[in-house]
Amino acid sequence: MIAEIISIGTELLLGQITDTNRPYIAQKLSQFGIDSYHQSIIGDNYERMLAEITVANRRSDLVIMIGGLGPTEDDLTKSVAADFLQQPLVDDSDALNKVVDWHQTTGVPMAESNKLQAKYINGGQAIKNDVGFAVGSYYQNPDGADFLLLPGPPWELEPMVDKYVLPLFQANYLQNQVMRSLVLRYYGIGESRLETELRPLIDAQTNPTIATYAKKHEVTVRLTAQAETEAEADALNTDLATKINEVGGEYLYGYDDDNSLAAVTNQAIQDHDFTVSVADNFTGGRVFATLNPLASEAGTYQAATLPQTPVTDTKTATVLNETVAAEQASDIVLSITPDADNSELAIDDTAYHTEKVWFSITLAGHTQTFERTLARDHASNTESAQFIALDTLRRTALNLPLLERK
Repeated sequence: MIAEIISIGTELLLGQITDTNRPYIAQKLSQFGIDSYHQSIIGDNYERMLAEITVANRRSDLVIMIGGLGPTEDDLTKSVAADFLQQPLVDDSDALNKVVDWHQTTGVPMAESNKLQAKYINGGQAIKNDVGFAVGSYYQNPDGADFLLLPGPPWELEPMVDKYVLPLFQANYLQNQVMRSLVLRYYGIGESRLETELRPLIDAQTNPTIATYAKKHEVTVRLTAQAETEAEADALNTDLATKINEVGGEYLYGYDDDNSLAAVTNQAIQDHDFTVSVADNFTGGRVFATLNPLASEAGTYQAATLPQTPVTDTKTATVLNETVAAEQASDIVLSITPDADNSELAIDDTAYHTEKVWFSITLAGHTQTFERTLARDHASNTESAQFIALDTLRRTALNLPLLERK
């Protein structure tokens, strides 16, 4: 089987951005034994795009078009492909609702062209976009090459390919093979650091394959294995996950796509029947708000108040938390408070600030205290503090050591 990859975008031709999508797709194709003899970049021009896919249709079995699925005038990919296949574009109702709901929720007026993002080729299949608005489109052509249309932003394309496109390849282009994925989730280590530590395993990968993704506050690793049965594929993933976690396992907090640090933290607390009090003078209650909705029963979590005592060192932060712990009936008491020496924030909350924050946690009369220096805008700093607090609660509930970020 032969696939052809066409990247769409005048900005690619002008060198304004680097095309990382074609190498990414090419690697995935090779894993499935799908050859790719031709790859190209075409600007946002209807006639040239049509000419390119006409040639690709004659010499390939699968035409992959990347980019141009958005709502602007130069986003022509869906229209060109639909015209070539002589099929109309139709709405994916879930995607359309997502676009409309976002505009209504944010109060941003919606141009009619935004609805184009929710369209796919009639007779084909819409491919869900978990990150953005523009759905992909997969069309099996009875009279020529199949067509696969993917979004241009790599942070949208890569998860779409791994989660939704690869299973399509498995179902339609693999013989007597199944494919299974395992997602590992890490907090407290950056993508570049984790990837560096995993480099020997990444360089040696064959089956399963390893893909790392950086998210705002965590890193995920997706393992994808092929085998004759699901059990065999799962076993391959499990064996490789064991090797990966020999390197980075101290930062592993969970598995699966549909998971979060908040969910795992809540589960750990509830599994051990702990009650928790949170005294928060920094995040504006974000930590408590994250915990409270997921409480297993009323009273699992309590908001506490810290004395207005300036915190400048470990001793002061520890004494404050132990004072709160003495007043609370909770098993675990966590306090989050800014350092007294933090410079006063500017009115512009988007400006970068260096803010030192103290975290102190007490369980069974034992208190651990540490500080973290956060250096982004205040909104991002408070969000980072929220995740630090969650991981501190999780590790305390599971009797795991508190770790510095790598």
